[in-house]
Amino acid sequence: MSEIPLPSGLQIALSLYGYFLPLMLYAVWSTLAFWDLARRQRISRVTMLGWTAVVLLVPFLGAFAYHVVGGSEVPKPLRAMVVGGGLGLCVVMLAIGSLLGGTT
Repeated sequence: MSEIPLPSGLQIALSLYGYFLPLMLYAVWSTLAFWDLARRQRISRVTMLGWTAVVLLVPFLGAFAYHVVGGSEVPKPLRAMVVGGGLGLCVVMLAIGSLLGGTT
């Protein structure tokens, strides 16, 4: 009978972090988009409802598109940190997982 190898604590931590990271990013991106939409006064109600629908119905790409091309009034450094930093962190996590997991 063969033994099943148990994962190390580091593998478990990285797996959980890699699993929950996209959910956390979507929560942060969409919350920031909704906050920005609610405080913008120079857009029409139709535009606001349209962007809200896009953010809700197209989970990651909708919130990403709002921050990149939607005319967000969130300061550029904050947007760059939240959106770019989140994407960068995902890439780093994929690279670490690939190195530790042995996938190509």
